[in-house]
Order: sequence, then structure tokens, then C-alpha cells
Amino acid sequence: MYRIAICDDNKMILDSVHVLCEQYKENNNIKIVDYSYINPNRLLSDIEDNKCFDIYFVDIEMPQMNGLAVIKGIKRFYPEALVIVLTSYAHYAIEAIELDVFRYLVKDKMNERFDDYLHAAINRLNVQSGESYYINSPRKKVRIFCKDIIYCYKDKETKVTVFVTSSGEIRERKNLQDVWNDLKHISNNFVFAERGCFVNMFYVSGISKNVLLLENGTSIKLGIRYVESLKKELENFWRKRIWAD
Repeated sequence: MYRIAICDDNKMILDSVHVLCEQYKENNNIKIVDYSYINPNRLLSDIEDNKCFDIYFVDIEMPQMNGLAVIKGIKRFYPEALVIVLTSYAHYAIEAIELDVFRYLVKDKMNERFDDYLHAAINRLNVQSGESYYINSPRKKVRIFCKDIIYCYKDKETKVTVFVTSSGEIRERKNLQDVWNDLKHISNNFVFAERGCFVNMFYVSGISKNVLLLENGTSIKLGIRYVESLKKELENFWRKRIWAD
């Protein structure tokens, strides 16, 4: 199912986009739920309250708040958000591009181009799709693809959890066990190597003398109580992958 937010101060535009979403849903036999916002502040408030959307249609000219400011607010929480700008004013295109807007839809061409733009957005989502973990804080919401997490460990000084990913380290003010519990509801690829560290089995390259070797060159000394269970989990993990391939 795809969740779409439509933000425009013109109710006729809101209704038009809703109808186009319904038509697209019927013609393509997919599940879409759209939410209309005539007040952009309400949209940003819902986002701050952890309401998530897959695609945003945002009017560029609204009396309560400039559309570019709305987009900045969305991107502050969800940097990877797919935003399609609704506007009658082409001169905003450059500024919108700088905000990494996905598409720029002129209202008088909406019926003609809507399906193509929504289809492109859904295709992008499908490419990006995957098990994801979200770090929620008052300032930002960070999305981490589980496949990019190499391992997680507890920082002994600060007690926070450190995610070591393929693109760098990300820290979360949550204890390691709570992160583990959350991740287990999303992915079965993780296993504890020792009390203060669990790893993504996909990145394990071997075990040598009770030391776990990871593809990024990291070596982790296995906790004695975890050795047998880790070996069993690895065996099951790779057996499933071999048969799946």
C-alpha cells in the first residue's frame, strides 16, 4: 500500500488529485490511500507526530506557508521523501530542484501527466524498497536500510547504540537491546556476536579462532556464550540463501 499526502489550499485541486489517485489505483490494481491537507501546518504537525507518507504532492503557493518552506519541513524529517510540486508558476522550478524535488507538475497539465509522474514515483519507491529501520528524534527522522547495516554495538562511554553501515556510522540514543528488539521485528538477518554487539549475517566472511570476520575488515571477538548459537544461525541463514538462489 502507498500512502500519499496532498497539500494545497485550493479544495478543487485537492479533490482533483484525490480523483486522479483513485483512477490510478483502479487502473493499476494497487492499494493507495491519500490524505488531503488544506493547511500545510497540519501536514507538518502530523509528520512531527511520526505520521509517514510515501509520496507528497505539495502546492508551491499557499497563504499559510510557502510551498518551498513546506518541502524543507518535510525534508528535515525525511530527507529521502518523494515530493511532487503542484504549481502554476514555472519560475519556482530551480528552487524546487535545489530541494531535491522528484517532479514538477504544472496544474494545467495535471490530467495529462499525473499518471506518468505517480508511476515514476512508485517505481522509485519499489527500487528503494526494503526492510528499513527509522531513528526518530525531535530534530530528524533517519531511515536506514537494514541491508546497509553491517553491525551495531554499544558505545561503552555514552551508552548509545552505534550503527556501522556501508556509508558510515550513525548513532542513536537508545540502548542496544531495544534496538535489537526493534530490528528483529523487521529483519531476521541479525545475530549477537557478543554481549555488546550484533551483526548482519550477510556481511560475515568467516570465523577464525572464535573471532568473527566481517567483509569490511572488522574483527569481532565472539562471546563464549554466543559462539554455538551464532554458528547455527549462520548455517541456517546461508542454507536459506543458497536454496533461494
